[in-house]
Amino acid sequence: MSENEHDIPLKDLYELLKKEAENPTLQQIEPDTYQKVAIALGSLKGQGFEGVEAKVRDRMVELLSTSARLLFEVRRRKFLSPSEPLDYSRMTDEEKYVLDGQGEAQDRTEEVVTATTKGRPKVLEAISARVRAKRVAVRFVRPQEQFVGVDMAKYGPFAQEDIATLPLENARSLMETGVAVQVHVRL
Repeated sequence: MSENEHDIPLKDLYELLKKEAENPTLQQIEPDTYQKVAIALGSLKGQGFEGVEAKVRDRMVELLSTSARLLFEVRRRKFLSPSEPLDYSRMTDEEKYVLDGQGEAQDRTEEVVTATTKGRPKVLEAISARVRAKRVAVRFVRPQEQFVGVDMAKYGPFAQEDIATLPLENARSLMETGVAVQVHVRL
């Protein structure tokens, strides 16, 4: 399957998954493992086969995708709940990204619990104000008529493929109903 040195053969990904599942500690993997999987999947999906060849390609895509997801999940469980001190050097950058986000979530949880249990309503008011002020970029996948947002401002109407920045509560509602999807903007 893999002629490109920058992607990963299914059998190699399977071996990584097997080794990771059999060992209680985080195993050393190539730092670009997930990138290699993405390259392999992109390459496979870009091939224009028909008939039986297309079915084989689709099955390979499914197997690679499932194996990568399982590898990530097995490793994620290990680094979020380590049985021994976490060896940060064994993590890929993508895993470090997830761990960093988990740490931020824990910090926010502690901030709310502490403010509540220490009797600090002003801190809770500030947290609420930040949430109400948060805006989210969305792309509309279906047309949307004009509406009044939680901030009492008018938004829309929006056509399919329009992009808008909306209050968090309105954006979530539109995403939950399948009208829009979140657009991740990194600066």
